[in-house]
Amino acid sequence: HPAALQSPEVRTALDEFRFEVDRFDLAWQDYLTCGGFPRAVAEHVRLGAVTTDYLRDLAAWLRRDVDPDAAAESVPLLLAELARRASSPLNITNLADVLPWPRAGTDVRLHRLISSFGALWCRQRDTDGYAIAGSQPKCYLVDPLLAWLPHRLRAGLATPDMTQLNEQALGVALARAIDNLDEGRLVAGDTIGYARTETGNEVDLAPVAVPSPSGTARTTPIESKWVDNRWRSEARVIENKYGCGILATKSILDLDHPTWAVPAPLIALLLG
Repeated sequence: HPAALQSPEVRTALDEFRFEVDRFDLAWQDYLTCGGFPRAVAEHVRLGAVTTDYLRDLAAWLRRDVDPDAAAESVPLLLAELARRASSPLNITNLADVLPWPRAGTDVRLHRLISSFGALWCRQRDTDGYAIAGSQPKCYLVDPLLAWLPHRLRAGLATPDMTQLNEQALGVALARAIDNLDEGRLVAGDTIGYARTETGNEVDLAPVAVPSPSGTARTTPIESKWVDNRWRSEARVIENKYGCGILATKSILDLDHPTWAVPAPLIALLLG
């Protein structure tokens, strides 16, 4: 349960994985490279990489749903910018300034992408977990392969950043876990959210209300940091804000502090 990620039962389960952390790290990097679409996984295992043919199939699906009347490069350009900005609140005006269509066209394409389940919103939440009206949400692509698609299909577009891929993948995993507990929230765009501290720092995945066997509970706060050392300084933001939580790291497993350091793939595994 996403509200029980720091329970004694989870501590016991994580201790059993202590000597397998490096293997999970490598497997997670594979996932952040090929994503989770069955054909993509099969090609990655068999060939060592996802084929360009399949990436073109994905681009064609998105183009039909998101931008059927535009040039073929429309979807890669949009995905590239969303991947580049994933870890920050999305300023749609600034986004529109670098894309070859008006602001209104950017809004339409974004909402079509969300409706097609190609991306999801991570809204800013207040201390009670409610979405803050008028705030800028973050936008997460639902599969890492969608972040790689622009670089693979269009010359000159950058490779995605592993830190941002890590945050997006964890956000999507948590959103799906919340929707499994409270069906319909993914469609309504009311799953995950981020929070601001009094000093303006950001917590990537803030607590939100979810049902539990004992009544309403709140999810465990999670901060994503692609680090494999010196994690304690990174944990201060979430610890000062909530007094507990999980820092999703690259390969560190340390459960001896109010903020646990847990490798990101183990968090995704726990969330199902």
